[in-house]
Amino acid sequence: MSDTRILDATAQTVRVLTLLDALAAAGLAPSSSRALHELAYLANVLAPVFDLPPLDATLLKRKSGPYYPELQQTIDRLVGRGLVEAQELRYELDEVEQRYRISASYLLRRSAVRAALDRYRGLYPVEALFLDELAAAYSALSDAQQGHVAVGDARYADVSVDVNNVIDFGEWSSAEKNFSRNAAMTFAPGKHLAPAERLYLYLDHLQQRVAHG
Repeated sequence: MSDTRILDATAQTVRVLTLLDALAAAGLAPSSSRALHELAYLANVLAPVFDLPPLDATLLKRKSGPYYPELQQTIDRLVGRGLVEAQELRYELDEVEQRYRISASYLLRRSAVRAALDRYRGLYPVEALFLDELAAAYSALSDAQQGHVAVGDARYADVSVDVNNVIDFGEWSSAEKNFSRNAAMTFAPGKHLAPAERLYLYLDHLQQRVAHG
């Protein structure tokens, strides 16, 4: 696939490329599949902090943490096209489907998609900034924590949604229903914080929450 055609492909393709680009810019390259899926989830629940809509409408809640089958299929296709390099291939048991799936660490071959990413950043500067800041905040987590903090997220930990049931981001008709966004907005009451600062504080909150069980 050429640079000029990438942005004409599915939104999922562009999203994976920009997530990998943001992770690489934050020093997290190659990126594990768990970290990539977790960052995609956090992008959904924290997008409203930047006044952006969620990128996905729903997610099947899993005990081990967020996993997006369509996102993984897109990664696999990008690997096949030579736009993303897969390293450390291994198999993990899928708790829902009870079958093994491939897991790996991924490295974006940015030279192959530079023009497309630059075009995307020009067309959607706020979304690009949000993903960059989110990845930067995420990079403060230790290697052991990356891929394992979303289970402590306010929305993911919501007991009203059982494991193997759907978390519906699209049902958020009002800010009050977005527990993650609301939690991020409660830090430093009475003080004006930039959206990026709230991302850092929320990721630090998740880090401490998971660390203390």
